[in-house]
Amino acid sequence: MKLLVDSGATKANWALTEKGEILKTTHTTWISPYFLDDEGIIALVNQARLGMPTMIPQEVYFYSTGCNALEQRQRVEALFRRLFPEARLVQVNTDLLAAARASCQTEPGVVGILGTGSNACSYDGDQIVETAGGLGFILGDEGSGAALGKELISAYLNRELDPEIARELQEEFHLSRDNILQSVYQLPFPNRFLANFTPFLFKHRKESALNAILQRQFSLFIHRNVIPLYRKTPSPVNFVGSVAFYFQEEIGTAARALDLHLGRFEQDPMPGLARYHR
Repeated sequence: MKLLVDSGATKANWALTEKGEILKTTHTTWISPYFLDDEGIIALVNQARLGMPTMIPQEVYFYSTGCNALEQRQRVEALFRRLFPEARLVQVNTDLLAAARASCQTEPGVVGILGTGSNACSYDGDQIVETAGGLGFILGDEGSGAALGKELISAYLNRELDPEIARELQEEFHLSRDNILQSVYQLPFPNRFLANFTPFLFKHRKESALNAILQRQFSLFIHRNVIPLYRKTPSPVNFVGSVAFYFQEEIGTAARALDLHLGRFEQDPMPGLARYHR
């Protein structure tokens, strides 16, 4: 039995698998070694155990944001070896590698993650060769939920939205200038606050001003992060993440305008990861 954990910037998905089949799943909040100390990670592992009480894996594969640095990977690996002493193998990698393995399996390709944040990579069928993006919503994260929400809220505050759309947005989220500024500049995790507006954008994605936001953000993501990798590795471009999955039509329009060969769209990497690790 294998334990697979895939953690993005908002939540962590846990799955027990056997021979490529998912047996049980559960969810916790995200696990990033940059933001959590050992006690915080242990608490989330214990929470996951409540959702999967028979969690006694022989192999553990942990993929997460914040695991780029060797020091952090080694720290998390040592912690998971202590928490799962019965496991004969523990591997810690980035969530970007999870997306690549899930969507490409053992074939080379270019992969873009579009969730709360965004980044991209080229993949040789086993490991990541080169990365792009992943700068956070202040410096980048084009096309992500946070960047989409940031542009939508900026347009709302600057009275650039259709009055009816603005009224609906204000009523649905109980918005005021003060609570927006507090959520963005004072409260923790402003990226999550901004990403919360993505379903509203999806609901009104055909409205001209909101469609323009979507096309601008996805074109920026592809131009800045995907095209440089695609030129070196002209393989199908796969997209992973909730934003990628729900906005396939808009991403497809932006990609075709830039002559990209599209591959798969995956909302959740876990089924693909289970196949990869069988």
